[in-house]
Amino acid sequence: MPKWFHITVSVLLALLAIGNSILICGEHHWGYIPCAAIAIVLFACFYGFLRLCFWAGAKITFAYADAFQKHVRPRIEVEAIQKYIAEHPIEKPVQQSPIEEMAEHNKVLNQEVRLRRFMATCKREREQYIAIKEKADEEKLAKIQAYVRQTLMAFDFTDEELFQVNECIVSLVVHGVVVPTLPIKIERTGKKMQLTQHDLANLSWNIANQYNLPNKLAAQFAQYTFPAWFWNTTTDTLAKKLKHRSGDLYIKIDENIL
Repeated sequence: MPKWFHITVSVLLALLAIGNSILICGEHHWGYIPCAAIAIVLFACFYGFLRLCFWAGAKITFAYADAFQKHVRPRIEVEAIQKYIAEHPIEKPVQQSPIEEMAEHNKVLNQEVRLRRFMATCKREREQYIAIKEKADEEKLAKIQAYVRQTLMAFDFTDEELFQVNECIVSLVVHGVVVPTLPIKIERTGKKMQLTQHDLANLSWNIANQYNLPNKLAAQFAQYTFPAWFWNTTTDTLAKKLKHRSGDLYIKIDENIL
């Protein structure tokens, strides 16, 4: 029982008891003390009767709920299940003859065989594709390296310097990285002084263009491979002006160097 309900009922019963005691004492001309005593007795009777009613109601309610849970609810559920089963009968599986079962089994086996054959074909073709691609990549890299060697040989690059440039190209196009520190420092001496920043920037762009590499990576390749030419140039500045078509150039932009 909520507390507010209990307080409200108690107040109403007290008022009812006081009112009845006043009426009784008024009829018999009794004083205040009998009136108060009668009011207390009436309140106790009313309150006790109310508590008795609540207790009996709780007993009846719990007994009904218990009976519902034990007897009524299971019966309702059973009836609902029986009704559902009656409305949704289970279809009996169609019995296949031994010949039909064998045909179905052979069909499954044929599908498994076809799947294995298909997977074997895919594996073989994938291996062939990878082999062809690797061979094509090797041939493409060899052509790029030959182009760079033949271009730089005309400016008296030494064999050691050309080997180092070749290794830098492998790092760039195969692994997508550049090497910031190299064992051989290529100096601007002799005929190499004829090459400008624009020439080597074009060379780097020609290489990167064949592999769709970003300009920033090509700019880093030019900086780290030929530091004597780009010591005073930032990567971002070089990446924005990597291609040069005007002026006296020894190495021109070539989009089809292969």
